[in-house]
Amino acid sequence: MKKSKEWLLYNAAVTWLHHYADSGSDLVEQYKLLEEELKQVYEQSNNTETRKRGRPAKRQRAKETPSNPPSTEENKTTNQET
Repeated sequence: MKKSKEWLLYNAAVTWLHHYADSGSDLVEQYKLLEEELKQVYEQSNNTETRKRGRPAKRQRAKETPSNPPSTEENKTTNQET
């Protein structure tokens, strides 16, 4: 499963804080700010909806269809045998 760039960056910041937050480093505060920023970016990337395109396709309908009444003549087919 391929992870997004946002997830990888967020995961890296969280992992660094997990391992080095107690070390008293000057970078802890910067990493906490970075974690919050990356968390928002990651959550926004997950919540994007796919945009629908245009209107749905519908058949064009004529307002009135021309009516052709059925023929009243009998079908006169002749059988010719040779």
